Amino acid sequence: MLVAAVFYIVKLICRIPLDTLRDSGWVFAAPSSSNPWYHFYTLYDFSAVNWPALADTVPAMFALTFFGVLHVPINVPALGISTGEDNLNVDRELIAHGITNVLSGLAGSIQVVIIVVTMGAWDFVIGIFVGIVLACVNFVVQTSRKSAIRAVYSGEFAGSTVRRPPVQQRFLRDAGRQTLIIKLSGFLFFGTIVKVENTVRGLIEDEAFSRRPIRFLVLDFSRVNGLDFSAAEALTRINRILAKRNVQAIISGLDVEGDVGRSLQNVGLFEDANPVQIFEDLNSALEFCENEYLKIFYNGKEALSKRINERAQFVDVPTGQGQGPTLATDTFGNSPRRHYLQQLALNTLQEDETAVRIPPKWMTYRQPLPLLLQMFRDMTSKNEDFWFPACSYFTRETYPAGCILYHEGDQPTKFYLLESGMLRAEYEMPQGRYSELIVAGRPCGELPFFGGTPRTATVKVEQDCVAWCLGTEKWEELKAREPEIAQELLMVTLKLTAERMDSITSHVLTVAG
Repeated sequence: MLVAAVFYIVKLICRIPLDTLRDSGWVFAAPSSSNPWYHFYTLYDFSAVNWPALADTVPAMFALTFFGVLHVPINVPALGISTGEDNLNVDRELIAHGITNVLSGLAGSIQVVIIVVTMGAWDFVIGIFVGIVLACVNFVVQTSRKSAIRAVYSGEFAGSTVRRPPVQQRFLRDAGRQTLIIKLSGFLFFGTIVKVENTVRGLIEDEAFSRRPIRFLVLDFSRVNGLDFSAAEALTRINRILAKRNVQAIISGLDVEGDVGRSLQNVGLFEDANPVQIFEDLNSALEFCENEYLKIFYNGKEALSKRINERAQFVDVPTGQGQGPTLATDTFGNSPRRHYLQQLALNTLQEDETAVRIPPKWMTYRQPLPLLLQMFRDMTSKNEDFWFPACSYFTRETYPAGCILYHEGDQPTKFYLLESGMLRAEYEMPQGRYSELIVAGRPCGELPFFGGTPRTATVKVEQDCVAWCLGTEKWEELKAREPEIAQELLMVTLKLTAERMDSITSHVLTVAG
């Protein structure tokens, strides 16, 4: 169009008649008025077109299009950084780029000539293809160098937020060495899943497994944003490898209906002969592992209690090495992992005789005195004579499953000692939400009640509960009439709170790691 514009400008300046230009061959002859409007197109000879040559230009067209679209989002931000320009809008730049391409096509452009010459001399299409291949290879290499394993934790230090009795906590802390948590992150593909698979293989090799046998392997997917088919297949192999050692594979932080969950379903990971346990979050997965350990703990408790009952009405649990019953051959198999848990349960129970059998004199006491003695025995040296006057200040209340004890933000009116049942405390914070279970034999709501601060959680009844409650009026009365008991109760609740804070802090650091 630029050439045509210049041609007609020269014609007007020189005042050359159009007929003269037609006679000289500069302009085509005027068509006859009798010709139809499409007559011009009938003059085109399609047989004269070199169609193979036209087809050869198609890759170049796509290459130019790809190059034109790609260089804007890459070069414009880089130009902004070098010039110190912060007001960048890639969409605006792409629109402007399209407009300039249209104007360039209408008016002609030296850039197009240069590109065409370059393509003719160096084969621009092959150059772009090689560049794409090298970029892909570089991406794979760079990504593979960054490990998909974000962190590795032992169950000795990473536990659930369930509030359990101290004897169970001691047992689970030592039993947790058979639980291993591997936190994964990023996009899992053939370049990053290799290290995960090699790590798992290293855990179950004969020497490593004999040194530290594991029962549960938890793969946390909470920070995984996708995976390809090869990674999904690798996870299936990992599950089969673990099954040969009777190690239960667990995946936490996975949405089964999400993209990652569907990818794992497509390779049959959930339908295997050894199905993987799936949990919504890491806390639930750790709770599952702890409950499995506690099954062995309570089986050991029953076996030990039965033997004690057979020997006498009541005898102290022997604490000497090699004395007393051995659980390994009574009710369980003889695998090293199970034998370790059996011996651990026995040692833990021997250290705390009240965990095996309630002392006979406690059986004669009315609640809540036995509950107070059981709950506070590791927190205070005071005996039943000291705590007996406090019992009259507690009232017995029952709560059906599904009801709510209190909501977050409520003013505290009661302190609860849970005799039976189960509660769930749910915390809503700007950083996210989490929950913790409160089992029988544990307190609830102590810190806001004694500190006079609003409730920090909403507590729901998971299972029908029986609780002994201390109300605000009774608490004021207890402080006035029994100041020594009130002071000791405050000290005990502070110790219980510190214990909870240690557990929650450990869990938060594990989740954030």
